[in-house]
Amino acid sequence: MRLFQKILSLMALLAVLAGSGCRSKSEVYVIEDQGKTTWRATLDKKMDTPSEQWAHACKTRDKGFRKKADRQMLYLFRRWPNSKEAPRAARARADMLFERKKWKDAFNAYQYLISNYSGQMSNYDSALERQFQVAVKVMNRRRLRWILGGYRAPEYAIEYFEEVIRNGPQWERAPEAQFMIGKCSQDAKDYELAISAYGVLGYRYPESDYAEEAAWQQIDCLVKLRKQFPANSDVLDRTLVATTVYLSSFPSSKRRSDIIQMRNELYEVKAGRVFNEAAFYAKVPKEPEAAIIYYEKMIEEYPKSQLVPDAEERIAELRAFLALPIKARTPNAPRSKPLPFTKDPLNAES
Repeated sequence: MRLFQKILSLMALLAVLAGSGCRSKSEVYVIEDQGKTTWRATLDKKMDTPSEQWAHACKTRDKGFRKKADRQMLYLFRRWPNSKEAPRAARARADMLFERKKWKDAFNAYQYLISNYSGQMSNYDSALERQFQVAVKVMNRRRLRWILGGYRAPEYAIEYFEEVIRNGPQWERAPEAQFMIGKCSQDAKDYELAISAYGVLGYRYPESDYAEEAAWQQIDCLVKLRKQFPANSDVLDRTLVATTVYLSSFPSSKRRSDIIQMRNELYEVKAGRVFNEAAFYAKVPKEPEAAIIYYEKMIEEYPKSQLVPDAEERIAELRAFLALPIKARTPNAPRSKPLPFTKDPLNAES
């Protein structure tokens, strides 16, 4: 019984080997490159091969029927995604959408091309350039023009510029794209986001032509934040740090004198805050020692301040005051006689 089963298994194996040997190599290793079709091209004429479909779509485009050619190109790289015509069709469709001013669709078409056929593209930088142009269009676009001329919403372009940078972090216009991200946030009056974007530019592209301008716009955003929050000491300190970084990074800048003048003003503001705190303690009874400590602190931390002579004069006055006897320092002020408690308002003075 076991011998019979072995004979049957051997015969089956021989039959399989004989059948496979009768097939040609072309029949064994055929892999059909078939993707999914598109409903947009349902009524369009379809060719049997990608080369024929490419020629047909190009002929339609050359006749001026770009919308119809768009559908035919889309059908080509969806139906034959691995063909040599697929990258050309994806690029041709993206270019046609750009020429038709379909900005969002064009940007997405270029993104599809970059994501799927980056290694087969003939000119990668030109696709990035088109994406950059679309991002600028979105940034400058005016919405609802029929209502008082419309309005701009530059913050909508931030995600476009970020995608451009991800596609080409070392592209020659990548620093400009990063600068535009900060500009969009700044125009939208989101100064904190703008400061962060400009800071990223200085960190990633310190040698670019936009590094100095980004550092200056960072300071400008901090100045505007100071106007919104004049009592915020953190913004004041950040502004001083930003000006210090600017002067150290760009010592020969044409804005050097303006930055130095701004730093001097900020220097006086910080010195004035310590001076005012000392003046407050000087007015509080039994706190002249604390006032002296703050005046001395101001002189030590801000020795070049214009308030130093006034602080030294106040210190001399306070020390002379402390040298007086205690009774002379705090004379007894006349006290008013307390009113007696009564329910009758007419007898309150009796």
